[in-house]
Amino acid sequence: MSKLFILLALSLTTLNTTLAKPNSRFIIGAKYPNTEAEGTRPVYSKAIAPDHNSFKGGYNDLLPFVTASPDQENAGSCLFMSSTGIVEWWHAKMNPQLTSSEDRDLSERYFMNLSKEGLDNDLNYWPTDMIYALNKRGKIYRNEDYRYTKGWYKKVNGKRVPALENEDGAYYGVPFSWISLYKNLDAPMVKLPKFEREIIFKDPAENRWNVTTAPKDIVSKIKRMIKKRNAPVLAIYNHVGFWHATMIVGFNDHASTEGCPFVGTYDERMNKRADEIVEEANLAQTQAQKKKLLRKAKNFRRRGKQVEDSYQANGGCSSKGVFYVRDSIYSDPDMPLYDYDLTNSGEETNLNAPVILREYEWAEQLINHAYQIYPL
Repeated sequence: MSKLFILLALSLTTLNTTLAKPNSRFIIGAKYPNTEAEGTRPVYSKAIAPDHNSFKGGYNDLLPFVTASPDQENAGSCLFMSSTGIVEWWHAKMNPQLTSSEDRDLSERYFMNLSKEGLDNDLNYWPTDMIYALNKRGKIYRNEDYRYTKGWYKKVNGKRVPALENEDGAYYGVPFSWISLYKNLDAPMVKLPKFEREIIFKDPAENRWNVTTAPKDIVSKIKRMIKKRNAPVLAIYNHVGFWHATMIVGFNDHASTEGCPFVGTYDERMNKRADEIVEEANLAQTQAQKKKLLRKAKNFRRRGKQVEDSYQANGGCSSKGVFYVRDSIYSDPDMPLYDYDLTNSGEETNLNAPVILREYEWAEQLINHAYQIYPL
């Protein structure tokens, strides 16, 4: 298999063929903390894998331009994976003559670097306004030329810098992608249109960890916005204690929710995580650290109960109704390998599933921000 990143501009037919899983309706993903301050332990969760019935009668117009992303692993890069994914979606739709996957695949890493270079310093609210940082450059590299990568790095004065393999304090992994190394890159860039964004919902407290604050009609609002521009929506939500960003690329009122595997077990998993945090607190070296961890555990239990109470008050799990979601944490063993490091071997991971399914209850209970990015 080629070591070049294979971008899949998937047609509906390909989705139905590739993602049909008659023996398993679930796929497991690992969500790592967004910052080192939140810890290093990932949370594992289930998502519904589409089968041959998942797209029947659904809003499928966006699917031909959806691209599978590499697994973000522990880079804390979900907002950039999703934002770049939407830019890729528009790039593919606006340039149908591009048949090469490499030409349609854009660099998440470049977008990440813009943040580290301060292009987001003057944004009013970066979780919803990050696309304006990319507007300042108006262009982006292809992933083939400036790939989402793994490498050796270490921290110097709180900043990641390249390191040698045997260097003291050196780590190997995708956080290397936050390091800007494109200044002398001899590669063409893809010119982009100016993008705007329209907010569908923003948490009143601007809190990316909040739950149950979305309006009661959030599902209808997102569906209307998808239809309005025939384009994806970016959503931020509480992913079992970590905030996470993802793309919504369609919906189906007729597809099975499979028992609402994400929301239906949310309270249980939040309590389990709270128990783990209490164990960490009991091993803390200072009283201040212990109190901080115990407060964190209390917040996990509170938010879990909020979701469970609201979920049950709204009738629990509906039998049908799902969003199509393109995520960056559900590596699929049925997908091709993505080679993070062309100078190394053994670090490859399967690409993410192009589409997973999330029950509508996921949006109702857990989404705290939703907006649409579109070209002017």
